[in-house]
Formats: sequence, C-alpha cells, structure tokens
Amino acid sequence: MPRVSVVIATYNSSRVLRCALQSVFAQAYDDFDVWIVGDACTDDTASVVETFGNRRLHWVNLPARSGG
Repeated sequence: MPRVSVVIATYNSSRVLRCALQSVFAQAYDDFDVWIVGDACTDDTASVVETFGNRRLHWVNLPARSGG
C-alpha cells in the first residue's frame, strides 16, 4: 500500500496530462500511486496513461460529465 496517492482530475487534456505525469515520476519520493480520473474524456487520455506502462497508474473514466 503506497503512503501517498496522487489524484489528477482531467477532461480532454491529454497534452498536459503527459507533462503532469512526467513531473510526478520525476520526484525523489517514490512511495506513491497515481489516480487519473477522467470526466467522461473523449480524447486520447487513456492511451497517454497506457504509454507510461507503470503499475502505479490507475485510470478511471467517468461515464458521464460531472463538470466538477
């Protein structure tokens, strides 16, 4: 069980998500997992997450936009 969970909320922002994830993995502290929560994303966000191939990444895409 990781000591820290990083939560990233996103909506069709795959361009900046890649930079955000690179920043998280560049940290010296590494006892964490990352939850990326999409607000019914329709872009390539899921494939961006997959390209990292890291078991600490968890992708969840909501079925409908909450706008929150």
